Amino acid sequence: MAGSDGRPLLQIAPMMEVTYRDFRYFMRLLTRRAQLWTEMVVDDTILHNLDTEKCDRFLGYDKKEHPIVCQLGGSDPSKLAAAAEVVQRYGYDEVNLNVGCPSCRVATKGEFGCSLMKRPEVVRDAIHAMSRVVQIPVTVKCRLGVDDCDSQDFTREFIQTVAQGGCKHFIIHARKAWLNGLSPAQNRTIPPLHYPRILDLCERFPDLNFSINGGIADVGHARALLNFPTQRLEGENSELYSAAWGWSSETGQACPVPPNLQGVMIGRGAMNTPCMLWDVDHSMYGEEKPAPMTRRKLLENYRLYLEEAHGDGSTVGSTHLALKPTLGMFAGLRGNKAFRCTADTAMRKKNEEGAAANVLKLAMEAVEAANPGILDEVLPATTAFQVARQNDTPRGQKRKPAQPEASDMMTCAAETVPVQMADSSPLVTVSTQ
Repeated sequence: MAGSDGRPLLQIAPMMEVTYRDFRYFMRLLTRRAQLWTEMVVDDTILHNLDTEKCDRFLGYDKKEHPIVCQLGGSDPSKLAAAAEVVQRYGYDEVNLNVGCPSCRVATKGEFGCSLMKRPEVVRDAIHAMSRVVQIPVTVKCRLGVDDCDSQDFTREFIQTVAQGGCKHFIIHARKAWLNGLSPAQNRTIPPLHYPRILDLCERFPDLNFSINGGIADVGHARALLNFPTQRLEGENSELYSAAWGWSSETGQACPVPPNLQGVMIGRGAMNTPCMLWDVDHSMYGEEKPAPMTRRKLLENYRLYLEEAHGDGSTVGSTHLALKPTLGMFAGLRGNKAFRCTADTAMRKKNEEGAAANVLKLAMEAVEAANPGILDEVLPATTAFQVARQNDTPRGQKRKPAQPEASDMMTCAAETVPVQMADSSPLVTVSTQ
């Protein structure tokens, strides 16, 4: 479901070993409206598993997950077109091509991900082939650049070339990627953010649509970047909008509000602190204010889902994946360790004792004992974005002596302003784009 003006507004980023079926269902317990994305699925994976039972492992989803986007990885236009046809048959609302994954491993064998930004004609041809065989939108998720190819002109030329293939919507992680020398996790934090360059693309290509990704950890920030899509909250104003974009103009020009900015994509924020999403249907989409939500209610609803989806007392690995979406429920709160340790111990038991629903029940009892009343506390509503101070250190990182800015060591457009955001360290290791 899009916003009243047709924009997706809030998108949950594709993350490997995170945005699988259980996680997406958990997200739907928090929001009906946010756009969900699958993990990236390689085109060959689909084409080599066309049998329904096998293909369901990679493309199956619950009907409650709509609106949902399937992200594909690959570079062969014919294979991607065939895979896109299968995706459409499964009923997905959109198919996306991954041109943003910074891992050098996936950027060499079979070539997909961010290395394709150096070959825009290949991306253009792939989008053209996919668009010819499906009726659903075909979009591209990419970065501002890769390695030394990261100038403003490079990004503009990439967008212009790929748009010739029929892509109308680009979801852009607002930083470059280094394919060698930085890990995927480092590529999420070390290359500086350049939000104003997204505004430049919106202005340069008024007939195309864009979404912004990167460094967005809470709903308040998402609201600010979209110029407050619903009634303004206390503290929200035009100055906060400009600050969210890292906008700086010596001429005194106001920060532009592009009509073709479609949405904001959140990744680790949704994984690390999922409870923040409980009221986004109201704060982002303008629906009526929801009834108060508690962690107990949310976890009980998810436990009922686990009884149906994982009621067979499955393996430790599958139980861990089933419970992984809940790991951020008590982040920073007393009882978090009890919740995690109890779950880790219980899931190692055999048969029904180690079933996901029972493990979650035991973990809830443990956290209630460690922090009485925490399960029944009402979740806080969305508040205005808090701009990070210049010397703020992201949680989970040690403060280091002053060093030259990363922008001094990397090729970046001089006319843009790096945005420094306080960000949470991940609870689990993931690969995002």
